[in-house]
Amino acid sequence: MTVGIILDATALVLVEEGYDRATTNRIAERAGVSIGSLYQYFPNRDALLRALHSRTDKQISDGIWRILAERDEMQPIREMLTIGVRTTINQHANFLPLLQVLMETASGRIPVQWPAERWPQKHAVIRGILDKHAGELRTDFNVEAGTLLLPRMVGSAVDAAIAFRPDALASGELERELSTMLSYYLTGER
Repeated sequence: MTVGIILDATALVLVEEGYDRATTNRIAERAGVSIGSLYQYFPNRDALLRALHSRTDKQISDGIWRILAERDEMQPIREMLTIGVRTTINQHANFLPLLQVLMETASGRIPVQWPAERWPQKHAVIRGILDKHAGELRTDFNVEAGTLLLPRMVGSAVDAAIAFRPDALASGELERELSTMLSYYLTGER
């Protein structure tokens, strides 16, 4: 529980006050814990940021995969695509201010990757969707490659929008462009 409170405080300080003010002392103060308690769980600010990054990625990812796993398998691939893209964008939009700060401070992006133990589950969801819709896919579509590439293509596009065009998440522009691109990739049609 204490770790969650500390990570919540870290997110609030980062978003409201910025990276430079997000010192371990300020975070401990905001969390209502002693600096010693903070250091019991996190040896420094970098460890805090890594843990917050990991938790945020898990929260976003779990929301996306839960929706995809609960899908109606009878929906056409284009509808599945729209659901996946929209869900991914919405999940990221829910964390937009925090993701922007994390991307700036991490000198990189929130990765679209999962711990090794979570990959088989994610792979199975994507593979299941593609296998169930094999008749709708391009005749030369490589399911194994698609299973690997689809989440990375979407993740990279969302990351770029967060960093350079955050308004594209809310305007529908990113959803339209990604859906068009992925529809062509999967079916060969726009």
